[in-house]
Amino acid sequence: MAPKADSMIRNCNENDNDNKNRNSNGDSRNLNNNGSTSINNDNIACANNDSMNTLHCDYLVVGAGTAGMSFIDTLLTENSTATIILVDRNIKPGGHWVHAYPFVKLHQASCNYGVNSVQLGKSRTSTNPWNPWNNGSYELYDMDDRATGTEVVEYYQKVREMFEQTGRVQCYFHVEYNFNEKTGLHTLHSIITSSSTSGKDDKLSPRFIAATVKCTKVVTVSNNVTVPSNRTPLIPVNKCVHFVPVNDLSSSVQSGKYKKYIVFGNGKTGTDALVHLIEHHKIDPSQITWIISRDVWYWLRDVMKNFYGMISIFKCGLFESNSVKECFRIFENVGLFCKLDPKRQTEDPKVFKGPAIDRKELHMMRSVTNVVRLGRATSIEKNKILLVEGHLDFSTEDTLLIDCMNDHWVGGIYHEDFTIFESGKINLGPQIIHFNSSATSAVLAFLECALNDDDASKNKYCYFLRGKQYSEPRPENSFLGAIYLQDKTLSVLMKKIPKFSIFFMNSRTNVISPQHHKGGLIRFLWFLYGPEQFAKFGKNLTTKIDSNGFNDLNHCFGIESFNEDQDATSLPVGMITIAVVAAVAVVTAKYLSSSSP
Repeated sequence: MAPKADSMIRNCNENDNDNKNRNSNGDSRNLNNNGSTSINNDNIACANNDSMNTLHCDYLVVGAGTAGMSFIDTLLTENSTATIILVDRNIKPGGHWVHAYPFVKLHQASCNYGVNSVQLGKSRTSTNPWNPWNNGSYELYDMDDRATGTEVVEYYQKVREMFEQTGRVQCYFHVEYNFNEKTGLHTLHSIITSSSTSGKDDKLSPRFIAATVKCTKVVTVSNNVTVPSNRTPLIPVNKCVHFVPVNDLSSSVQSGKYKKYIVFGNGKTGTDALVHLIEHHKIDPSQITWIISRDVWYWLRDVMKNFYGMISIFKCGLFESNSVKECFRIFENVGLFCKLDPKRQTEDPKVFKGPAIDRKELHMMRSVTNVVRLGRATSIEKNKILLVEGHLDFSTEDTLLIDCMNDHWVGGIYHEDFTIFESGKINLGPQIIHFNSSATSAVLAFLECALNDDDASKNKYCYFLRGKQYSEPRPENSFLGAIYLQDKTLSVLMKKIPKFSIFFMNSRTNVISPQHHKGGLIRFLWFLYGPEQFAKFGKNLTTKIDSNGFNDLNHCFGIESFNEDQDATSLPVGMITIAVVAAVAVVTAKYLSSSSP
C-alpha cells in the first residue's frame, strides 16, 4: 500500500470549486488566502494557513543522497510491504552531488556506487558460462570507469523514478524537515519562495506549504556533507577579494580577469581544482599558489586498477610491518599510497581521508612549487591572507581565490555512545563498510528488515569508528581501524543472520563481490583459498590488533565500548566456504532459470 495523506495531493480549500482554482492563465493551481499559489502535484503536499495535511508511512527518510537512496533501495527489496516517504531540501535526489562542481568525478569505480538495484558503471562483462554472476549484464571493477557528477545526479533521478513506480514511495523535494521534541511531531515546510524554475525537475511551489508526517520510524543522515557552493565561506572574507567556490572556477578563469590563482584545500576538491586549472585551462603552475593546512595521504589509482593485486598489497603491508607508520611506508614504497612532496615533507601525513589520484595528476600537483604550509586560513583581508602560523600577501586586483575548504570529513566525528538504531529512529552516517556509504546503507537496511524491532541486537552487530579519539581521520583510524571494525561487523552478521552472506555476496555495492571482477567466482575462490589464503585475512588482522601487534598502537579502536558480541570474531575458513557456496547456489539457480528456454 502506498503512503497515504489526509487531503494529500488535493486542493487546500476543499470548498473551492474548479473555477476558483483557476487563475487568470487557466492553470489548475490553488489560490491560497494570501494570494500565493500552490500546486496540485505529487511533489509537494498542500496546506492552507489554518491546518496542515498529515502524511502516513512506515519510514520517513530524510535526505536523498547516497546513504538515504541506498537504504530505501534495499528496504524495498527486503520488505515487501514497507511504505516510505523521502524528503530532501534539494530540488532533486543526489545529496551533495546536486551542488557539486561541474568537473567532478567519482574517485572510485562506478561499479559499486549507488544502489543495489540500478547499475551505474559502463564497463560490462561478456557472457561467461563459467561465471554465473557475469552473463553480460554486470559491471566490471574498472578504475577508469568513474561517473561524472552530472551522471551521478541523472542516475539518482532514475533511481527515484524506479522508487515511485513501486507505488510504495512518495518523494517530496524543496522541503525542510523539522522534529519537535516536545510534541513529537515530524513536519515538512516548503523552502522555495519563488515560482521560478530551472530545470525539468523543478516544479512551481507556493510561498508557504506545511505537512505533518506520522511514521513508524524516521531515518536521518548525520554526516551532513556540504560543498563550498551551498554554504557561506568558512572564514571572514573582505568584500573586495575575488573569493569563489570551486563551482565558479571555470567561469572565473574564462573571464580573463586573473593572472594568479590561490587554491585553498588539498583534499579531493582541492586536488581536482588544481588539476583542472593546469590540465583543462592550461594555467602555468607558476601562477598557482596552494594553501595546505595539513598534509594528507593519497591513494594512487594506478595500483588500485589491479583489484586483487591491491588487496595483496594490503595483506603484505599489514602483516609484514611492526607499526602503523611502517605499514604506510610499505604502501608508499609499492605505489599504493603517496605523499605530495616526500622530499620536503619531513614527517608522514597525519591525515587519511581517502582522496584518490593517478600518477599523471600527481605529477601536475607536484609541478606547483608555491605551496604554503602555515596552517588553516583564519581570514582574508585586502591583499593579505591570515593563517594560523603566519600570513600570505597577494594582489587583490588580479588574483582569484578558490574555496575548496572542508569543515569536516565524510566519515564524520561520532560521540562515544552514538548508536545507529534507536526506538523509532535510524541514524545513518557512520560507515560500517570501509569508505563505502552505498554498501553501508544497504547492509543497515538489510539488518533493519532481518531483525525487525530488535534494536539492541542491531546495534550489537554494528561496529564503527566513534569517539573523538577514534573517529578523527588519522591514518591508524580511517584506514586500519575502519578495516578492523568492518571485519568485526561482517563476521558477526554472517554468523548471526544466515541469509546475510547471500545478500552481501550478491550486492552490487560490495566491491569484492565476484560479479565485478574478471575471472568471477573461480578467481575469487582461488584468491580465498589459493596461495594468497585471503580467507584468513580477517582473523589474522584481528589477532594482530587485539594482541597489540603494532608497536605504535595501544588500543583496539574503542571496540570495548560496543559491548562486543562474542561472535564478533573473524569467520573460520569453513564458514567462509559455506557462505560462498550458499551465495553461489542461489545465483547459479537464477542464472540457469533465466537461461532456460
